[in-house]
Amino acid sequence: MSFSLTTEGFVSWEFAPDFDAGHRAALSTGKSLVYVSPPTWWAAVPLFQELEPVAGAGVHSVIVVPEALGVSEGSSILRSVQSLTPIHAVTGLARTGRRLDQKVVTTLVTTPSDLVELLSRSSLNLGSVQRIVIGWPELLLELGLGEELDTILAESRTSQRLIITADETRISDFAERHARRAPTVSAARIQEAASVSLRYSVTDANSTSEAVRSVLDIINPGSTLILDPNPTASGRRSEYADDPTVHLYPEADTGPVDLALATDLPTAPALAMLAAAGNEVVVLLRGFQVPYLKASARRARSLRLPSAVDRARDRTSQLRDDIRQLIDQGRGRIEMLLLEPLFDEYDPATIAAALAAHSWAPEQPAVDSELQSWVRIRVNAGQRDRIRTADLVGALLNRVGVAKSQVGKVEVRDGHSVIEVRAEVAEMVRRELEGVVLRGKKVAARFDRR
Repeated sequence: MSFSLTTEGFVSWEFAPDFDAGHRAALSTGKSLVYVSPPTWWAAVPLFQELEPVAGAGVHSVIVVPEALGVSEGSSILRSVQSLTPIHAVTGLARTGRRLDQKVVTTLVTTPSDLVELLSRSSLNLGSVQRIVIGWPELLLELGLGEELDTILAESRTSQRLIITADETRISDFAERHARRAPTVSAARIQEAASVSLRYSVTDANSTSEAVRSVLDIINPGSTLILDPNPTASGRRSEYADDPTVHLYPEADTGPVDLALATDLPTAPALAMLAAAGNEVVVLLRGFQVPYLKASARRARSLRLPSAVDRARDRTSQLRDDIRQLIDQGRGRIEMLLLEPLFDEYDPATIAAALAAHSWAPEQPAVDSELQSWVRIRVNAGQRDRIRTADLVGALLNRVGVAKSQVGKVEVRDGHSVIEVRAEVAEMVRRELEGVVLRGKKVAARFDRR
């Protein structure tokens, strides 16, 4: 990593891990290597850029990552590395099996559970894979995936093993068993940035742009510096091209700013750069990255951004403003004549509420007449995916947030599962279950009309 001080007092920061001749020799000769970096994809990119392309058809590299890190997000970022392409994110086993049969994939990014399932289906032979990359095994072990890791590494005894970790002391036993005496590249160790006090907000990769706008609206800074360490995410530059108060690092001559904002987990030196640049520091990150951030800052407080509930409240407020505007414009006189007969039967407030519900209520799912109390939802994961009833109930109670009384019968079948929920929460449950990852499988949910 290199640093320089500009005339405006900024610390210029560049992430460039120090690969020496020994490290490069290990990579080129197929030996194991440990790479220490934050639990974020952008920081792992320099390691993959050091790898040489492998000739021939078929899978040469398999990258195993925890569910929380996001297979899709990782594969999207790693597509910038030419030696890995074509790269495939394992988000569906049937589609992955077809792609493997076609021999059009060079690199797989997958969770341990999905990789073990591919092995059990004979879709992939790890004995022919040149590299196995284990991403942040400390998180994999915390998720209880140690058995799956042992299976994967036993099936790939002759493969080169690259281990990416945020803290090598936490995986010393694992590294000794599976990458004995491997050299270590210290790209960015955890170190306390004692002078940094910041706020953070947890978001996902697809919501980053919206989260940036929310931060700017809440703090309302006179000037902002945005650091986006992700080398593939340059699209946000166009969003603020016409805003002279927003500067995207590494723009020059910006001077001190009110807010320094990182759109992904930064290293401790990058945090120091942000603290030197801005009066206030905010970091957007994933939930599993929070412990690393807190270990790198003197003080880290949560910054709450607007949620879906907040946006619903905003919508009701907007409805009231629209009605006030209609009244002020003298609108609704003809409608009053049409409604006058109802005033003898109902209170005017009740009529107004019914009209608002009729014109503005969100669409409800269609429910058969005999199922007005309970609705069945079909999930495309079952016994073949090692799904248990407890997995589904836990997702409903802990992730979706429904009450236990709103959950009915749960049936786990061979290739899918069926869940009964109360009709009033059915649409919310279907929507929130969509994309949830259960035992390494991203599930889809739809209403079961049978």
